[in-house]
Amino acid sequence: MLVISPEAQAKIVEEAQRAYPHEGCGLLVGKRDGDNFVVTEAPTATNENSDRPKVWYDLSPDQQRRIEKEAGTRGLAVLGFYHSHPDHPARPSEGDRSRAFGSYLYLIASVEKGKYKEMTAWALDDDMAFPEHASQFVKVDIQQGRK
Repeated sequence: MLVISPEAQAKIVEEAQRAYPHEGCGLLVGKRDGDNFVVTEAPTATNENSDRPKVWYDLSPDQQRRIEKEAGTRGLAVLGFYHSHPDHPARPSEGDRSRAFGSYLYLIASVEKGKYKEMTAWALDDDMAFPEHASQFVKVDIQQGRK
C-alpha cells in the first residue's frame, strides 16, 4: 500500500497541472514500513525529454542524485517516481513498463484539459525485475497519510 502525506499529494497534483500539456515528473521520498511505501515528500524534477515531452518523461539524473542524497541525510529514501499523463488515463503505458525497475513504486497522475483528474500507484510483480524482464505492473492501493 502507498500511504501518502497530504503535502506530497498536493505537490504531485500541482506539478502535474503546472507541466500540462507536457508530462511533469518527480520522485517519491519517504520510508518503507513493512509492505507499505510511506511517502512524505514529492520533490519535482525536470522533464528533460525534448523530443516528445507530451507523452514521455526523462528525469534529470543530476536532480535525481541530488534528491536521493538529500533524502539520505535525513534518514529517508527514494521509494519511487511519479509522472503525469496529460489527457490520458492514470494507467501505466507499455513505455512506462519498459523502463521500470522492480523495487520502486510508480505513481501516475491524470490531467485532463489542464485539470487534475486522478492518481494511481503501481509496482512491478517482481521486486528484482529490470526493464528487460517480463514482469507486469500491479495496482497499489493509496491511502491518505497524516500531516
